[in-house]
Amino acid sequence: MAAKKTQIAVSELQIGMFVADLDRPWHQTPFPIQGFYIRSADDIRALQSFCRSVYIDRPLTRTEYEKMENSGKEELLFRLGSLSSGKSVEEHRLTLPPIKIRRPAKYERQSTLKHEVKEAEKLTHRVNQALDRVFANVCLGQAPDIVETEEVAAMMVESVIRNPDAMLWLSRVRRRDEYAYSHSVAASIWGLVFGRQLGLSRSYLKDLATGLLLSQVGKAKMPQELLQSAKFLDAAQYQRYKGYVDMSVAILKSDPTISPRVVSVVEYHRERHNGSGFPQGVTGDKIPLLAKIAGLVDHYQEMLEPRAGAEAMTSLQAVTALYHSRNIEFQEDLVEKFIQCVGIYPTGATVELSNREVGVVIQHNMERKLWPTVMVLLDEDKAPLRTAKVVDLMAFNIKQGNEDSYLHITHSLPSGAYGIDASRFQVTGANSRWSLRHFMG
Repeated sequence: MAAKKTQIAVSELQIGMFVADLDRPWHQTPFPIQGFYIRSADDIRALQSFCRSVYIDRPLTRTEYEKMENSGKEELLFRLGSLSSGKSVEEHRLTLPPIKIRRPAKYERQSTLKHEVKEAEKLTHRVNQALDRVFANVCLGQAPDIVETEEVAAMMVESVIRNPDAMLWLSRVRRRDEYAYSHSVAASIWGLVFGRQLGLSRSYLKDLATGLLLSQVGKAKMPQELLQSAKFLDAAQYQRYKGYVDMSVAILKSDPTISPRVVSVVEYHRERHNGSGFPQGVTGDKIPLLAKIAGLVDHYQEMLEPRAGAEAMTSLQAVTALYHSRNIEFQEDLVEKFIQCVGIYPTGATVELSNREVGVVIQHNMERKLWPTVMVLLDEDKAPLRTAKVVDLMAFNIKQGNEDSYLHITHSLPSGAYGIDASRFQVTGANSRWSLRHFMG
């Protein structure tokens, strides 16, 4: 049966439709590059955040789609860019045995959030200085000194092992103008938090963090208008953009002291599970484990905080998009373990509570991830509180004892919702209060 491609407004989307193409390049969105089937209202909301219209191959109902899947006669076409691959859904999926970490390390929290934030704040300043020097050297055509980057990566490992929430908090509230810097720092922290959860050894965590910190270094040699333009990249521009990976690898390989594991993280972090990535288009087991982790967290960070000109996704939308990319862009068990690690509402996520107050998640409760600790910033009328308050939802609800009076998260909000600038808040040392730096600066 031939596919009929029809353009419709995103407001007309329904569950059961297959999205074959967008009104903007696929690479500027978090959606599977081959096209995808709309399975939930979250998919529709995510599309509405990025597009005004989309192209539908065949507006099947969910029942029809499931019948076709079950009968083995499914004929939906996936697309790579605007070219039909002719492959079925299952042909685009690549299933591998779950990844097993040999002798996984077990890490316990060793410090409070209050204490670790103070240490992590000093460390993030050193990380930014180290990356500044690396990028400056590359821009001048000089070999970068990676020693300092490796040193700060090792310090990041220790901080995340002591308390995984502190550096995550800072990465979400400390904004820098240089997108490549802030993106690589934030992605490296997500990678460390995930690697800690998986039980990776300290040496592997260090190489993962170093690789993610240096993953964007090749962009220092690319034209700024190509990197910073808010306009959509055309096919030729995108081909040039993809060259940053090879540039990064060449820069790192020029230094024989850099660990091959670090280089492989940089070399393969944009590859995808089913071969739709770049620069080599390799699949599955040909992508090293650390690079698989790096690619997943890099993509997740891009969804949460995209470059200027693209709409940020909420944490819920981001994990939903990851879940739908299982065994397509990313290996299924890694996706599921990552979602278990960060939760639907990760540290730094902006959320609205059932009492209509708005705040930012600052720490997980491992027993009940839907009841994290939230720093409340706005009252029920969305007016800034004079002094922010910290609410441990699990402790609060256990104390209430009555389900009807439980306080819970009702909405995940995009970063910056209601003009919130969480960097205006800092830990005072009190257990239940955070001091407010006035919103007007």
